[in-house]
Amino acid sequence: MGTPTAEKLKVCYASKQVAADSDPLPTYTADAACTRTVIKDAALVEANDYWNGAVGYCTGNVTAGLAGEVFHVQDFAGGELTLSKPTSVALAAGDTFKLILGGGFGSSQEVFGMAVGGVLPEVAAVVGTNVTGLTINKVSPRCGAGTLSLFFDQSESLLYAKMGAEAFGVGVTTAGNPTEAVVFTADASAWVRFTIVTASLPVGDQTDTFTTSFPTGTMTPDYEGYETAESANGKSRYRLEVARNVDGAAGVMVGLNVNIDKPTGTATTVAGGGSLGTGAGSLALTDASDWPTRGYWIRNTTKTDCRPVNYRSGNTAVCMAVNWGTLGFDQGSVEIVVGATIEDATSGATAIVDQITVATGAWGTSDAAGSMILRAVDGTFGNNNVINVGATPSAVCDGDSALGFRGMTAVAWAAADAIEIMSDADIGAGTAVADEYESPTAETLAPDGVTFGTAQIELGHLEDGAHAGVWRREVIPAGMQARAGVSDDTIYSWT
Repeated sequence: MGTPTAEKLKVCYASKQVAADSDPLPTYTADAACTRTVIKDAALVEANDYWNGAVGYCTGNVTAGLAGEVFHVQDFAGGELTLSKPTSVALAAGDTFKLILGGGFGSSQEVFGMAVGGVLPEVAAVVGTNVTGLTINKVSPRCGAGTLSLFFDQSESLLYAKMGAEAFGVGVTTAGNPTEAVVFTADASAWVRFTIVTASLPVGDQTDTFTTSFPTGTMTPDYEGYETAESANGKSRYRLEVARNVDGAAGVMVGLNVNIDKPTGTATTVAGGGSLGTGAGSLALTDASDWPTRGYWIRNTTKTDCRPVNYRSGNTAVCMAVNWGTLGFDQGSVEIVVGATIEDATSGATAIVDQITVATGAWGTSDAAGSMILRAVDGTFGNNNVINVGATPSAVCDGDSALGFRGMTAVAWAAADAIEIMSDADIGAGTAVADEYESPTAETLAPDGVTFGTAQIELGHLEDGAHAGVWRREVIPAGMQARAGVSDDTIYSWT
């Protein structure tokens, strides 16, 4: 028994439409009269809004150029999916697609790896031009963006892989029609999964090169404008992925950990004379020249606080006001739900409930107690003040409300504070019961009992055949400038 190699961890989509662990995602078929922004399928008979927020992708038997194209559902009603942005061409009757939303069971569909020449090889064929008989099935995200070279050595009947100018890794046999075989690059962590028809291989040595790129929107959709509109008041959205050890030889992934990726950008400091309070304001930085230009997050590691950056001009980050926060409550007698507007009966402060957790008691016995995450906060909720929903007293404040994003408490920032780019999402470990994870009824509802943060999650030892769930939470403030290319890759490691 050895340590499982990198390709033995399969990270798969979860969906509330999957009936059992490792089942395939259901396939749907477009009806006639679709447009670039509306997909019609009379077989989608779920209630209105059921598919809101779903990620989808086109599969086989589709109009030319659509295979592997990813889309994001803004609204669902009456068998019609309204998309957040247009597909490259409209789906035609008979075109097939899949939808991913929620939790429940992990499917057999792996989260997509690298795009190869702009194509997702998990969905559409990517074949060798010079290395005839070669089909690429998946390229590991660890390969990264760049130039992938696959070299066929005829005399040795071996296939080699490398990225860029690095050396080739260890060769893998091409004899015997290998199916879903894996070849590693030199660092033994990045890999390419491939299939070969041995009889179709070329006569003589040959090399094929492919341009790899990170696909976007395949797990966490881009900010697409409508979600960041001021009128929407912002939101949080939650998605689950399931990681499996498929070693097949009783290999254990010892000390399995997962981290969340973040946009590129060099850590810096607040420039001399720079400062930032809890309101909207400009923050002068020592050097932010390689940071994104809009729609991202920064963290003050000196103060353990964070802010959304609306946009950057040179070394100045224009930050948004802190209008999210937390509030404890007790004596809960009338259930408060996500999306409700609450008001402090004494101070007049108002907010929208983004998440609510009942830690003890129950609404029915008038002793529900717990905490809330609030958005669109206006004013301060005071300790022991009554919380109204409309004109109905529903609970009592347990302590004053506190401003802050993503579980942090907002404080003033000052010169020389250390500042870094922050991930777009938080992650938390999910727990399965009989292989099934929780499946909230909407993407904006949090799974119970999951603690979120940006720190590394320790998942423990993952036995051969076992799986672990990782939830991601994305906080989207109202008014934040939309940004394309949002990437929230999860990075797993073990010993």
